[in-house]
Amino acid sequence: MKINDTLRGTLILGGVVLALVIGGFAVSDNGWQKVSCIGRAIAGGVSFTSIHSVCGL
Repeated sequence: MKINDTLRGTLILGGVVLALVIGGFAVSDNGWQKVSCIGRAIAGGVSFTSIHSVCGL
């Protein structure tokens, strides 16, 4: 039972952090374009360390 609670808490925390990061990009200049570029990069198999240079963040 304790492992389930820990896993659930970790997933919730990860979701909140992800929502904050996406929201931060969305409200910045050209935010929606950056968010869509990140989504396309992830879907295209670009590594997380290369997304910064690919999308010009």
